[in-house]
Amino acid sequence: MLKRIFKMLLAQGANVGAVLLTQLLLPPVFLHIYGVARYGEWLVLYATISYLVTLNFGITTYTSNELTMMRQRGELDHYRALQASTFALLLGMAAIGLLLVSVIAALPLGHLLHFRVVGEREARLTAIFLGLQMIVHILGGYYNNLFMVVQQTHRGQMWASWRIFAPVLASIPLALMRASFATIALGQLLLVFLFSVLTVIDLRRRLEGLPLGLKGANWATAKAALKPSGMFGMVFSQTFLVFQVPVILLQWLLGPEVVVLFTISRTVFSMARRVLSMVTNAIAPEITFSFGAGNQKKLLDIFHYSERVVFSLIPVVNLGTLVLSPPLLRVWLHRPKLFELWTYALMALISGVMSMREHKQFFQFSTNTHQRLAHIVFWGNLIMIGVSIPMARAFGVRGFMATWLVSEATQMALLYVENKKLFNSDSSISMFPVFKLVLVFGLGMPPCAWLVEYLRRQPLVTEACLGIAATFAIFAVSYWVFGLYVVQQRILARFSSRRLHTAF
Repeated sequence: MLKRIFKMLLAQGANVGAVLLTQLLLPPVFLHIYGVARYGEWLVLYATISYLVTLNFGITTYTSNELTMMRQRGELDHYRALQASTFALLLGMAAIGLLLVSVIAALPLGHLLHFRVVGEREARLTAIFLGLQMIVHILGGYYNNLFMVVQQTHRGQMWASWRIFAPVLASIPLALMRASFATIALGQLLLVFLFSVLTVIDLRRRLEGLPLGLKGANWATAKAALKPSGMFGMVFSQTFLVFQVPVILLQWLLGPEVVVLFTISRTVFSMARRVLSMVTNAIAPEITFSFGAGNQKKLLDIFHYSERVVFSLIPVVNLGTLVLSPPLLRVWLHRPKLFELWTYALMALISGVMSMREHKQFFQFSTNTHQRLAHIVFWGNLIMIGVSIPMARAFGVRGFMATWLVSEATQMALLYVENKKLFNSDSSISMFPVFKLVLVFGLGMPPCAWLVEYLRRQPLVTEACLGIAATFAIFAVSYWVFGLYVVQQRILARFSSRRLHTAF
């Protein structure tokens, strides 16, 4: 198990690297070439089209989890029917996506989105190419996930990393040539398609004779998969509701400049949170394997040890990012005025709670016991969006972020209850680690906020060095508060016993 987890960590490292490069390289290039207002409208346009990814409808995740467990149990007849039927279902969703793209092409997007800089024709063409790109991402993600069936999830993640990084490879040279947004979107589409084709070629070689096409598809199996897949679709909708809809709302209510401030702050913390997602995503296949084999003890071990790791890193990643954000903006974007303490402090709290929630939801997510999870995140985020509109009108971006924070905290608490049900209310699962995390954040936030304001008046080198020192101090506290040394001892003991076994 540890070997597979380490392979997944390496693959997740590559995936995180691809995302980080995307988040680090594109904003400064686009801001420099196109300016704040035009870049803000690109972000709004991209957010508007990204909803097409939800046409996946959760089919990919449900299918890969279920097929993996079927192969473990040797149910190959059921395997063939489910694979073919869900693939046919996904192709149907892609066809719906093509229809929606054609409808989008007829809409006056510039007028609807209150654009001031991007022209109507350019907005429409860009939307078409971005829409087609989202459809290719849906199909590419399906093939990436199927590597889990043959216990090579890490390889699927590596191909996903290239597919995610493809838009950057296309965007930067085109932006440097001052190409239109439509040309950039077309270049992204072509490169994403290329990496998706290469993924399919590699997957066929590694499936060891397992089916991959449409043979054996039937409506009864597809229909049976719709409900659990639809529940995953509700879970995936949180990406649109939490990340894309706010950008559109802030554009309508507060303008593109606020969109850029909000998006940059969110990007900074999402880059940091990717470090935590490496751990969660690395253990996800092991959760599926253990649940499929009915090994409750192993599943409980995964829960507790991963919780120690994730919870100990949450304050380090988020409070450390808060302290280091001002020097990062000075070096990265050469725009220190894009830092606003209240916005970044609220984002640090939101990011911390999101990391907790994401860790908890993966145990429901990876075992296909996600029905209540789907309702919690879907309705929770929908209510959050509704409440955030008057809050944003009254208090600006801070009003929206305060609403988001309350929503994330509520969802996380409800998911803890679902985790307890998954483990038959095991007494070892409690809210005590959450209370410790709240205490660390509550005691750590005020001095970090003071330190940020003090360091902003210092030279860049001093600001960066003291920020790094503060981050290490937070790590030292978290290491002992959350017992990260217990995980360290467990891993060292496992490797020692393996070396001893090899010697004999």
